[in-house]
Amino acid sequence: MTERCVIIGTRGSKLALEQTRRVQHVLGGASKQKIVRTSGDRFQDKALCEHDGIGLFTKEIEQELLVRRIDIAVHSLKDLPIKLAEGLTLGAIMRRDEASDLLIARPESLDASRTIPLKSGSVVGASSLRRKALLARYDPAITAQPIRGNVPTRLQKVVRGDVDAVILSRAGLSRLELEIQPLVAYDLNPDYWPGAAGQGTIAVECRLDDAEVLARLEPLDDRLTRICVQAERFLLATYGGGCHAPFGAWASLREKSFQIVLAAPDKHQAFNLAVFSAGSLERARDAAAAWIGLGCPERDDLEEIPWICRPARPWC
Repeated sequence: MTERCVIIGTRGSKLALEQTRRVQHVLGGASKQKIVRTSGDRFQDKALCEHDGIGLFTKEIEQELLVRRIDIAVHSLKDLPIKLAEGLTLGAIMRRDEASDLLIARPESLDASRTIPLKSGSVVGASSLRRKALLARYDPAITAQPIRGNVPTRLQKVVRGDVDAVILSRAGLSRLELEIQPLVAYDLNPDYWPGAAGQGTIAVECRLDDAEVLARLEPLDDRLTRICVQAERFLLATYGGGCHAPFGAWASLREKSFQIVLAAPDKHQAFNLAVFSAGSLERARDAAAAWIGLGCPERDDLEEIPWICRPARPWC
């Protein structure tokens, strides 16, 4: 009997293709790629927050799944809406890469004496409302400016001087193994600068009724990553936001306890931070959900911040 060739839907960016290559490497058996152009790829003239934000990078790929022109779809989980299209499921959530952000800056724009090590008045390319809000929280003298394009394009905009710096996902630069000279990189502390829900995670979507594909995807699935990102996505849904909402969430296992870091605006639009730790993920998640239910108020029990931004560790 001839083995079924699995058709994999993906966006055409270098990052999307690298993520698909990783899926193919573990998937085994016959497979081939099909590139699908999404709304997010077509409409580059507006900031992400100006769109409705629902499935901007995923809707067309999901449609290809539903009409059976592809068998699986590879996504950055942070781009996927909380509610998947009817008939679809996440057949695999791969082991998470680092969930943190990086600040990539022009050397001439640096000021090491500041919390965010940029000169007052610097302009930072920030593609999400979350990054814009976190910048304002830690240094209101820095201006966030919407930025579009794939990772290499955004870096080139910094090199050209269109902006003084850009904030990018560490996982994206790591997967692409990008060198950034002459630019300088800084780690942003995820304990105080949480990423988007699901950040750093590759998700593989398929049809609920495709038992053969579901079985082939089992080796790709990482249980710890799955339960952590499920908690993050649950809290994003509790907050009431889409994948481009001004909301940060990071759930992780710390030795024998789970920790959830949240960042979200309160009713006065102050962007507040909260940390919840418990012996079980469910208890930490429920405490975080209760905080959201109270309106995300400012907390006075946060530990002293050891650092927000420091020279980056190597990523490739």
